Amino acid sequence: MISGQFGELGELIFEIEIISSDEDSFSIEVLLDTGFTSGWLAVDIQDAESIGWRLIERDKIMQMARGEAFFNIYEGKVIIDGQEYIIPVLAGEGISEPLLGLQWLTILPLSVNYSAGILTLG
Repeated sequence: MISGQFGELGELIFEIEIISSDEDSFSIEVLLDTGFTSGWLAVDIQDAESIGWRLIERDKIMQMARGEAFFNIYEGKVIIDGQEYIIPVLAGEGISEPLLGLQWLTILPLSVNYSAGILTLG
């Protein structure tokens, strides 16, 4: 189980590890985006390329709140709660912070008690 924190506006923020193609690991903060229902992780395209993840699909059109957008899909490796996962990662231009998608909730339980300051995933 990983503990998260609440942002200034009540955002759900977690720290996960990403693993580069060289097997280096990096801790990053991610925002659990309740509107990101169809994916696991979204990052800026420059981050995905610098990590060296393998490109799976180029220019996939996806519906976003602001309209349609193009994303590349990479095979990413992450560690959450000590468990390593290989997942499809959406990479697009202008993603200001990495986003966790709701697909994680199909395999990991989320516990939120805002008034007690408790936020856990896993």
